[in-house]
Amino acid sequence: MTAEDAVNNIQHVSKRIREYSIIIRDTTKTLRESGAIPELVDAIREISSVVRDTAKDIHQTATELKESGATGEIARSIEETGKAAQDTIRTVRATAKQIGAAAPQTTKAVRAGAERVREESAHSAEKIKLGVERLKQTVKDKAEHV
Repeated sequence: MTAEDAVNNIQHVSKRIREYSIIIRDTTKTLRESGAIPELVDAIREISSVVRDTAKDIHQTATELKESGATGEIARSIEETGKAAQDTIRTVRATAKQIGAAAPQTTKAVRAGAERVREESAHSAEKIKLGVERLKQTVKDKAEHV
């Protein structure tokens, strides 16, 4: 780059700076005169108020849930249901063994039915456990956000 090229570049940059400063000055004047800035401030104030109120509502709801013990009741009910399903499986197995001893030809059919009940109950019990864990995590997350 020659000295003349450097001078030309500086002159070009200076001209662009002047053009941009005029644009900025005009934009600032237009914004001030249009009332757009106060309108933006009002909109921000309004949304921050809405966010604050929503956070308060969520906090209140989470506190009420925690104090009522509803989530604990739900979790206990789900666990009891899982235990009842397991008890049912044991009863069905015992019944299948009794039937097998009394009527050997029906043993296969009863075992197949018992196996199906066991699989479906185990699947249901697993779903229940996952549901309890998700519920516990949801309550914990909501309590932490409050």
